[in-house]
Amino acid sequence: MAEINSQDNQPTPPNNARPNVLLYGVGLLIGLAFLVACLITTPFGDFGTSSDDDSLSEDEVRQIVAEVVGTEIAAAPVGEDGLNSAQVQAMVDNAVATEVFKLIPTNTPIPPTPTIIPVGVAEEDDAFRGPDDAPVVITEFSDFQCGYCGRWYQTTLLQILEEYPDEVKFVYRDFPIFGEESYRASMATECAEEQGYFWEFHDRLFQRLTENEGTPLNDETFISYAAEFDMDTEAFTECMATERYADEVLADYQAAQNYGLRGTPGFVINGVVQAIGAQSFEVFQQLIEAELAKSGS
Repeated sequence: MAEINSQDNQPTPPNNARPNVLLYGVGLLIGLAFLVACLITTPFGDFGTSSDDDSLSEDEVRQIVAEVVGTEIAAAPVGEDGLNSAQVQAMVDNAVATEVFKLIPTNTPIPPTPTIIPVGVAEEDDAFRGPDDAPVVITEFSDFQCGYCGRWYQTTLLQILEEYPDEVKFVYRDFPIFGEESYRASMATECAEEQGYFWEFHDRLFQRLTENEGTPLNDETFISYAAEFDMDTEAFTECMATERYADEVLADYQAAQNYGLRGTPGFVINGVVQAIGAQSFEVFQQLIEAELAKSGS
């Protein structure tokens, strides 16, 4: 992941290996124990109105834990001494409990807990879909290796763009928390944007993720995608080799941390951080309609 340099407080390119890998493993075990205990001892009705069949298989439980805890811990800032066990426990308890809640069907969407972000968010250089002057601006901070991000893209984003073609401007910003491959994938989309192919790359990378393609996430794969779109592969390769957009990717990463985002996907809607994660279209529809009502649109 992109880490903060303690000497100048600036982000630096991610390394292949994250410090304190042992703690990561411990965190997964703690998370699994917490989640299993929660599923066994807590009636689903206590979380809200549930459907008739709310049970999760063991494999589903393990998959949830691995993804949620991996996201949370990968995004956590690490000091000289690394994360301690209390921090890991608190992070796991909060993250897994939240995700279990979201997985249980309810009759009413989960209410968001908004936090106002600092004034002066720069979005001018970020790729977007929809009208530039749309009354509702949804900014996503995302990682191309995040399973939840892929699922949100496939099941929610496409529906938002279809239902609100004139009302919503969707902005994509990079939050590469899963290491070097995520960082290079973000770089690839920025290099693709140079030739007008940002969204083709964006969609292709999430297609690879959601369809479980076996292609590795490396420069060879990115260049093959550029060839698929009839891009200038020589110019694309040069852009990747020189890391021309490293500053832009890392600026997005730093912004996400400054806004208090600790996992992917993270959202800012009309200047307000929404702590909702990869929610359904219905949840985002409520937020969009509320913003439209404010603007009189």
